[in-house]
Amino acid sequence: MEEFSERHRLFVANYFTGKVKELRYQLAIIVAGCDISLNLFTNGSEVPPTNSQAVIYGFSAFTNVIQTLKDAVKTVTGEQLDWSKIELLRYGSFMRNVRNAATHDGNPVISAWADGRYFVPAKIVRIDGYGNTIEIPAPTEDVRAVCLDFSKDFCQLLRDTLVAAGSIEHLRGSRFKIEEVEDALANSTLIPPIAREFFAKNREQIEADLKEIKHDPIADAVKELGEVIQYCDSVTGS
Repeated sequence: MEEFSERHRLFVANYFTGKVKELRYQLAIIVAGCDISLNLFTNGSEVPPTNSQAVIYGFSAFTNVIQTLKDAVKTVTGEQLDWSKIELLRYGSFMRNVRNAATHDGNPVISAWADGRYFVPAKIVRIDGYGNTIEIPAPTEDVRAVCLDFSKDFCQLLRDTLVAAGSIEHLRGSRFKIEEVEDALANSTLIPPIAREFFAKNREQIEADLKEIKHDPIADAVKELGEVIQYCDSVTGS
């Protein structure tokens, strides 16, 4: 069980940077949709339904990535990132609750449009898994501002948490063990025979090369989180 736990941490650490990129991807979709809508409205043009869908569906995906990154931090560092910390961020409490509303209830959350901007029209009322009535106040700001402010604060919190954990030596190095490469070659129908032959002839050298790789998934994640923070600043003029 301990060995699997360490492998699990390594797997999640290797996925972390990609998940941060996904957060930025979904955030950029929301921002672009909001900007297109405002520009079209300003020019007196109609906003197509597909643009609104990009914002609404993008927001749903965006909130789910938040949950994934929260859980991943605990797996990688061994330290719990409590929602109580996230709720201190700008729109942190809102994001926690609307993630539940979107994921568990199917609530679109973003269902109002005015003067080219997308909003949450009114407070959201939902029943949680314990039968309690939860009321989620609607932000007065539009969805673009809400997502950018939260993303900057959230990525800063994630980055600070990873940095505070310090160097995690056993997570550094190759993404793969030689046994995992062998397993992929043996079981994947996508690997051509020539690749299997090459591996068989050069296994020892490949294993040695894997051990020399200096990949550091935590450093990569910290860097990518910084990129998202810079993106938020660039589109808000901060």
